[in-house]
Amino acid sequence: MLRSRLLGKGKGFDLVEQELICDGEELEDQRLITDICKSNDSVIHLLIRKSAKVRVKPVEKDFELCIEALDLNDKEVDNVREHKQGALSMGYRGIERKPLSRQFLLEPLIVNTKIQLPLVIRELIKSTLNGLERGNEPIRSSEGSGGAYFMQDSSGLKYVSVFKPIDEEPMAVNNPQGLPLSVDGEGLKKGTRVGQGALREVAAYILDHPKSGPRSFSGEERGFAGVPPTAMVKCLHRGFNNPDGYEYDSKNIKIGSLQMFMENNGSCEDMGPRAFPVAEVHKISVLDIRLANADRHAGNILVSKDGERGKIVLIPIDHGYCLPTNFEDCTFDWLYWPQAQQPYSPDTVKYIKALDAGQDIALLKFHGWDIPPEVARTLHISTMLLKKGVERGLTPFAIGSIMCRETLKKESVIEQIVQEARDVVLPGSSEAAFLEAVSLIMDRRLDKL
Repeated sequence: MLRSRLLGKGKGFDLVEQELICDGEELEDQRLITDICKSNDSVIHLLIRKSAKVRVKPVEKDFELCIEALDLNDKEVDNVREHKQGALSMGYRGIERKPLSRQFLLEPLIVNTKIQLPLVIRELIKSTLNGLERGNEPIRSSEGSGGAYFMQDSSGLKYVSVFKPIDEEPMAVNNPQGLPLSVDGEGLKKGTRVGQGALREVAAYILDHPKSGPRSFSGEERGFAGVPPTAMVKCLHRGFNNPDGYEYDSKNIKIGSLQMFMENNGSCEDMGPRAFPVAEVHKISVLDIRLANADRHAGNILVSKDGERGKIVLIPIDHGYCLPTNFEDCTFDWLYWPQAQQPYSPDTVKYIKALDAGQDIALLKFHGWDIPPEVARTLHISTMLLKKGVERGLTPFAIGSIMCRETLKKESVIEQIVQEARDVVLPGSSEAAFLEAVSLIMDRRLDKL
């Protein structure tokens, strides 16, 4: 078992710093040389990370590996040959400088140098990177209309994150599902744009404040709704959809969202809603109303059982269609669940009353999203509706029904309110004046309920 005997930790350099390749196939743990090297003349390539440091010359009973300390740039490769007598030796004979198929990149995308990545995000990127370094390939999900990749940990036994490249979103140029390109740039949902799904995924995490307020840099506090930790990253790997071929080149780097993979027992599609705790449904309703989610269905709410008693926890995922520029496609599957008919608890009401759309917009801009005025308006109005609703003791069903259409062609109440405000506000009026008109009209509508 070549790797453990020749290059194990403490006998040369760490396992994550090297790979052994023969005829394009990796010599994995628990495998013998003879498993993939069929002749005595087979060539084995040793791939060494740039940061690797050779500590000793490892010598074993059956094999001998001689390493000369070199300045290895870009994972340069030296040749290793297995001799008939069973001795393995490596000598420096000149290094071929060419792109390698196993090269990859994973880095956080930081547009504001004042941002300090939360610890949970740093650990998420580190564990994903460790998996890539061990040669564990991204696994594309068979579900959904866009490209989503399960990223494995260093053992290859479990998933640690999900990567969604913006160029593989539905109707994007490299979408792997064969969807047609968007003619005008609009996404599958009204009020969204192709290529902005990753921004919205990250925005949902940023705006999912813990009960104590906006998330601190430590990042350990769980958000009120439990959106998994999510960050913008740039990533390069041959395992993604690259119709024009893969090369280790900056032009092939993909930008997208990296979200922590959450262990689960399926989604809400797999079971009836009556088993879900009221508080779990309510926390998701708060998130969806506030962000005007245009794609909340039972399939993107995961079900997890927490602790020995098996308490059910709901985990909201897939927020690429939240914060649209209008309310036309707002969709909430939970609207007709029995829990939505019950009033919010005092703790939830307290959380809602503390929300501030202006601060949220500033927070998104701080994190690099130059949020369009139409999206900022949506967030202001949806937060306004949620806060005014709970002040009047309205249930999630009552508030959500104002935001969602009864039929495809019948405008929702919130759409009617916005249109009425447009009709009464003078041309050239400020955004503050428009929002004040929306507030007055909304008060009048809500008081009639």
